Amino acid sequence: MIIQLILLIITITGIVDSSNIRFISGELDSIISLRCEIAQLPPNAVITWVYRPRAPTIDGIKWLPLYANARRLTQNNQRFIVDYSGYNLQTEKHLSILTINKLNVSDEGIYMCKSNQYQSSANNFNLTVIPLMKILPNDGIIELNHLQRSINLSCTVRELDQNTIDPLKIKWYHNKHEISHQRNSHLINKYSHNNQATLILYIHNLSMNDSGLFTCNYDNGLIIKDVQIVYTSAGKSNSSSSSSFYF
Repeated sequence: MIIQLILLIITITGIVDSSNIRFISGELDSIISLRCEIAQLPPNAVITWVYRPRAPTIDGIKWLPLYANARRLTQNNQRFIVDYSGYNLQTEKHLSILTINKLNVSDEGIYMCKSNQYQSSANNFNLTVIPLMKILPNDGIIELNHLQRSINLSCTVRELDQNTIDPLKIKWYHNKHEISHQRNSHLINKYSHNNQATLILYIHNLSMNDSGLFTCNYDNGLIIKDVQIVYTSAGKSNSSSSSSFYF
């Protein structure tokens, strides 16, 4: 087995009950949905979504209204959509789902789903936006036939705008063992229009030893994605292979 690593760098410079809060992470530019169910409400109850941004606004940190049932309360952000199902006779609950499209850092903060009934409890979500990670050709399961001799796996991480990408924090693992590289043979290309880096893993002379779990890990587990390679060498005997690594 011959493995090569190439690193490409692209850089640019209210009161909430903490016991009733869910911590949610979403990737940059992804879609995330927050599900709110409230029981023991009258059928005509109003469910309201409000948002308190983590970063202060011009007027300071305050709760911003988003939706009351299916009625939008702000025109400032069209990326927020509510699917309001109302009262369900079978579950005896009100259901409202807030979906945020194309997440960005300004979406970080506390989201509260509450009713206009004083005695009911609110649903609170603490949303954090994390860097975007993409695996090519894809994450999940990749099945290889015995005729395939090589495969390339690339892991691209795009950092948040206020952070600078650290390419050395991107690492590939095979079956939980880090794939090392020789620092004196790395190739680094810098560009000024994006804040992202790509680590490419080249695997040559494929054998059964290359089956298993490949993991791309950024910043000590801040974001992790896996590729499960299933490889069969029908009609072939497994031979030993050599490995070499470089950026």
